[in-house]
Amino acid sequence: MNTDLILINGDIVDRKEGLIEYCDRGHQFGDGVFEIVPVYNGKVFGMIPHMENLFTSVTRLKIPAVYMVEELVEFHEALIKATGMENGEIYTQVTRGSAPFGLAFPEMSVPQLVMQPVFTDRSQLMEAQQKGVKLITEKDLRWQHCDVNTLNRLPEVMARQKAAISGAFDALFVRDGKITETTESSFMLVKDEVLWTAPENENIHKNITRKVIKERLALDLGMPVVEKNFDMDFALKAEEAFICGPRCEIVPVVKIDRKLLNGGEVGKVVPQLLEAYKNFVAKECPAR
Repeated sequence: MNTDLILINGDIVDRKEGLIEYCDRGHQFGDGVFEIVPVYNGKVFGMIPHMENLFTSVTRLKIPAVYMVEELVEFHEALIKATGMENGEIYTQVTRGSAPFGLAFPEMSVPQLVMQPVFTDRSQLMEAQQKGVKLITEKDLRWQHCDVNTLNRLPEVMARQKAAISGAFDALFVRDGKITETTESSFMLVKDEVLWTAPENENIHKNITRKVIKERLALDLGMPVVEKNFDMDFALKAEEAFICGPRCEIVPVVKIDRKLLNGGEVGKVVPQLLEAYKNFVAKECPAR
């Protein structure tokens, strides 16, 4: 396993050789986008939907599309092979490229592609998935287009740091009294045998794990999904709550701030969803 390799503009190089120009607009202005693709058993999970998310963000920011989806698939596979990655994530970042200093788009620039392998020991998630986690609430001060995965993530950084200091797993954003999502995952409730989650709009990220739950797992379990804004009082009255995302998979939430959900115990539905998710992943990314 080689943890010192990254991919820059199609070439796999040592991290120490992966130099980024100081005038890159991603470095100067956060003028770029990202996407995270999980890797299981040496195979990417949900590659096409994740790349669709990436291209949507690229298009929304009017960054020229230099690579085709097929090329990005090849880059992922090449990086996994070169590093020997079995489990983890590939973090992909596309910036507008280098240009003379100035906020307006440059007349000429070549987008910069960087792909970074993030090796992950998912066994560390097991305790959180078995016992549940605590969240703290934080005012959602992010910009009005969270559905675009931009590099401007300072509100998430500050909220996640506050959660770390508080001994919480993550921070749960609240905007205008309504729950949106956490710093890296979607937030969902189980109430009256129905799954509840915020509507997919400009206030939340496009989350492939959420999509899998909504369009596949919930149907298999016979559970309707309601996409509707709800407040903290509604959430605390739910039978169960959980977060979901490419990095955390599915994790039960048993406490928000100082208030317990379901008496601080993990319920029955979330473990069923987690098992269904793991089975789905195993079929999509079978062990060698």
